[in-house]
Amino acid sequence: MSIFNVLGKKGTIEILYKIKEGVNSFTSIKNALDMEGYGVSTRTLAERLNELEEENLIQKDGNKYYLTKKGHEAIEIIENIMKWEAKWKEAKIPKIIIGMLGDKER
Repeated sequence: MSIFNVLGKKGTIEILYKIKEGVNSFTSIKNALDMEGYGVSTRTLAERLNELEEENLIQKDGNKYYLTKKGHEAIEIIENIMKWEAKWKEAKIPKIIIGMLGDKER
């Protein structure tokens, strides 16, 4: 499965961030997501955790989940994408310039 397919699924990035913050048991992740309005079903959470484990973004030790080195790097990439998005939202390129560029930027 492509990493983009995994990261693009509902709740996946939020789950990674919860684990990064130290919320690392199944129940505590579920409760934290529910409290923040990212509620996912128990089944969906189990599926996402399994997919993240298969992609080696997290590992399970007993009943706790932890980010792997790959998982920490994924978080860094996600944060860079968020910064990039914010930069271009703030840029607010005038429509006239976008029209002048036409298909050149696509």
